[in-house]
Amino acid sequence: MQLAGNGFLLVDLTALEAKRGDTKSEEGKPNGPVGPGLQISQFGEAARILCNRKYGIGANGTIFLSADNTIRMFSPRGKPVYPADDAMLCAARFAFDSGRAASSVIEFNTIRGPLHVDVLGAHQFRLSLGSPFSLLNGALIGPDCGKLVETIKHEDIEISCSAVHIRQDVVTAFPRSLGTLDYSGFAKLVKRAFPEKRIIPVIAQSITRDTVILKVRPRHESAACASAAAALVTAVCSGLSGYEILVLFETPGSDGQPNAIVARDRDNTNKLAARWEPKENELYVIGSGGYVFEGKFDLHGMLSTE
Repeated sequence: MQLAGNGFLLVDLTALEAKRGDTKSEEGKPNGPVGPGLQISQFGEAARILCNRKYGIGANGTIFLSADNTIRMFSPRGKPVYPADDAMLCAARFAFDSGRAASSVIEFNTIRGPLHVDVLGAHQFRLSLGSPFSLLNGALIGPDCGKLVETIKHEDIEISCSAVHIRQDVVTAFPRSLGTLDYSGFAKLVKRAFPEKRIIPVIAQSITRDTVILKVRPRHESAACASAAAALVTAVCSGLSGYEILVLFETPGSDGQPNAIVARDRDNTNKLAARWEPKENELYVIGSGGYVFEGKFDLHGMLSTE
């Protein structure tokens, strides 16, 4: 599954749990069996194998989903990750399509307790991202934000950008002219500015006050959602938008043209709505993950046994 090009492997554990003769999750039993041949303690190793682009399938993370919506997410290195908002919107789509949604909400059981995803439509899911923080000083950013955007120089060209933390660290630039800044050059500049951090570089283009196109390479667990929310925060604090925008993610061959992006987005997975609730100072994204392919992968003999 994928969201804005950020790909995840979703492993539906229903069949394995049924073979075990029990569809309940092994809560409180971190090393318990899921089914024949797979232990919960092997999720991380399985994720490393599956995400490997040479010997596995290739992805930016693996989602293990039980029949009761117990969910565990792992990085390509086999480390558990939370939160993982892009992965959650993929899981929400799968849970909804497989009949695991209760009326207007999907409740997932995560390693940190219940997490609710609101169902707004057939493939429209709302997820809370919390409040934004300044990456430079850690201060809480409110809707009445003052000067958030800093000016940096790149080859004698001034670039306005913001550095915020919304689940993940994001540096967003709204260049006056897209011709003045290419993505690779901006990413290198951001890397030099924050050498010790995993930063998501984002180049944003305002089409209207409520529509923004993003150029980003989402590879982290929450990259698409964090990028959309960071673009909203930056736009609001710069006076470029209101508290809600539609974010379109630039795709290869679209040349950054909104009509081309929409035409290529046949499953509505290359766009997110982002909203900032002023009273609660809460950020939300609305969207859905989509399917790429479905199949099987034989892990037999590839997992270590204890």
